[in-house]
Amino acid sequence: MRNFILGLLLLRPMSLYEVHAQFAAGLSHIYAASYGSIHRSLKQLLSQGDLACADEPASARNRRRYVVTDQGRRTWLAWMKEPASTENAEVAALARVFLLGLVDDRHTRLSILASLRARALAEHEALLGIDNESGDRENDATGARYRAATVHYGVAASRDLVDWLDKLATTENPVPAGEKR
Repeated sequence: MRNFILGLLLLRPMSLYEVHAQFAAGLSHIYAASYGSIHRSLKQLLSQGDLACADEPASARNRRRYVVTDQGRRTWLAWMKEPASTENAEVAALARVFLLGLVDDRHTRLSILASLRARALAEHEALLGIDNESGDRENDATGARYRAATVHYGVAASRDLVDWLDKLATTENPVPAGEKR
């Protein structure tokens, strides 16, 4: 979540309250974030040198706005390029695609999409393995029907994620005149 917050702050400097409001307004479908967890993340990013504080003297509440440092931008870009293996493929994709427009280089954007797709495809194939092992739903009174239905949902959702990432990659802005593919 810390790196996602860095990306949000690359969009524009914000206060703790404003970052929290972003999550409350709908970003919680990517990461669930409480006020306390956002505050801890901001403090950690600040202490690591990824953020700096810009006090707003005109603010009645003495509100601090957080701005991303050059180091923070490098930290964020490294996170964008390399989804963690412990991170859910869907969460990794949603978080990074949401912020992908902040990556200036087309080739880097395509590389990020390819990495996310590979991760999503691996998760999809793993779910297909579970689906094949789901057993006989008709004769299992212990709930295999519901387990299988859940796995089928996961298979369909993971396939949709792969397809979505494919579509994003194929509709990436065309190469500008004079630039090599």
